[in-house]
Amino acid sequence: MSKAVEKANLPVNCDKIVIGEKYADILDNSLKSLNILPIYVPNNLSVDERLSGHADLSVFHPGGTDIFLAPYLKNTVFSKRLTESGFKNHFLDVKQGKKYPLDAALNGCAFGNTIIYCNNSTSPDIVNFFAKTGERLLITAKQGYSRCSICIVDENSIITADRGIYKAAVASGKDALLVTQGYVELPGYQYGFLGGASFKISESKLCFTGLLDSHPDKINILNFLKEKNVEPLYLTNLPIFDIGGAVPIMEK
Repeated sequence: MSKAVEKANLPVNCDKIVIGEKYADILDNSLKSLNILPIYVPNNLSVDERLSGHADLSVFHPGGTDIFLAPYLKNTVFSKRLTESGFKNHFLDVKQGKKYPLDAALNGCAFGNTIIYCNNSTSPDIVNFFAKTGERLLITAKQGYSRCSICIVDENSIITADRGIYKAAVASGKDALLVTQGYVELPGYQYGFLGGASFKISESKLCFTGLLDSHPDKINILNFLKEKNVEPLYLTNLPIFDIGGAVPIMEK
């Protein structure tokens, strides 16, 4: 029996996940081979075309049956599928745009009872909702693309190339691995982000979009995961690439 993922971005055993439709052709078979049903979010035409397929600019799940969506998703097949799955959709009253910070209102990073976010970009509606739903740890950082920048390992552990996020996380008692910026592909940009190229599907499994072979910190990353008893899974044989992450919403 499936239910909504209780702990944000930390599914026990994911069986439904939100991902950008732009990446359906390349990731569909891999996800289904893991018995995960992808629910594809349509392209967000309000943001830069290069980022239009990034789920973390359009969907924020704080855990449980509530879910926040970008305004363009009203009355779409996608939002109706969420309702049919038992979710209560909250459409943010924001005007998204092609330039930062207008594209980053939903890009706060929630994992378990923690959210890392930027005061200048993350929607206050998201932060306030997350804060009021129990015992929560709120961590602020200057990086507006928090979700993009954070590879979630477990409830107390992250990997990031952003020094500000790293310092804020460690100061708040989290275990964090700081890695070299870049070495993640994102067409049209100099580089993408590790958080946008990874997502948890179970307590012990972390998916990467591609291989870490070209990343200078590959060994450090793998050792960090091993310490946390988390196994890396590679969805393709391509070099790792940024898809704007994925949002695990249902678990067994």
